[in-house]
Amino acid sequence: MEKSVLKAGFDLAKEIKADVVMYCAESKKDITNAHKATNYKNNAPIIIVTDDKLLNDKEKVLFLPTDIPDLHQKAYISIAGGMKNGLIKNEDLIVFINTTGADSDNAILTMRAKPLIDNGIYTILSHTNEIDPLVIHNVLKIAIQLGKKGREGKPVGITFIIGDSGDVLQHSTQITYNPFEGSYVEISDKIITSMIKEYSRLDGAFIISGKGKVVAASRFLESGKDGIELPSGLGARHMSAAWISKITNAIAVVLSESDNLLRIFANGSMILELDPEELR
Repeated sequence: MEKSVLKAGFDLAKEIKADVVMYCAESKKDITNAHKATNYKNNAPIIIVTDDKLLNDKEKVLFLPTDIPDLHQKAYISIAGGMKNGLIKNEDLIVFINTTGADSDNAILTMRAKPLIDNGIYTILSHTNEIDPLVIHNVLKIAIQLGKKGREGKPVGITFIIGDSGDVLQHSTQITYNPFEGSYVEISDKIITSMIKEYSRLDGAFIISGKGKVVAASRFLESGKDGIELPSGLGARHMSAAWISKITNAIAVVLSESDNLLRIFANGSMILELDPEELR
């Protein structure tokens, strides 16, 4: 079935005159099977791998730091990575072929490349391989919604610290009661957006584990300045978020109440700035 899907994908790319073909590979066997497909040589495809042993200098290979179970999210992140690395241009027509995993996961997708098609998740993943990308996606989705709608129609400022939650707790203090203590709430739960809105009234940051568990709200983050450089105009909320991202393996997502922009920090630096109004 894998060979049939690969053949169909490359044939489709020729038929619709796709600008780019991308296919996923878990082993050298996957790459060999793709080489045997008709129309392979006509496409100069981009190979998507999560095993750095498959990287080579002879073909276009894009490395994803972690496997992504959701097919569409995997495609979005791969396209964003291709654009960031100069392999794909805006508005390119793309055929994305997935034959990894179970036969039921085999699929061929077609889509157009767009800036920030993944809302910046690829940029974030390039700084960490310890956080489930769907957790990042869900946090950004909530932050974008808050950026667009606010709380009760008013702008809201909020900080999410994602990953390395044990170390983050060691470098933060509970300001008031923790509404998530002892709970098993996940950032993917349907009720979580309304809960985040409600508890955003509390001062402090939300702590999310790399697997998506909401560990705490209302945490006062340890802060420092050594080696931290922020754009002018950013205050204590951004400074503490940047600092935590430097001294732990977490990333920080901050929605600013003053200018309503989303900023993401990793390794002590701001790696992405997004306007919620411009995002899906």
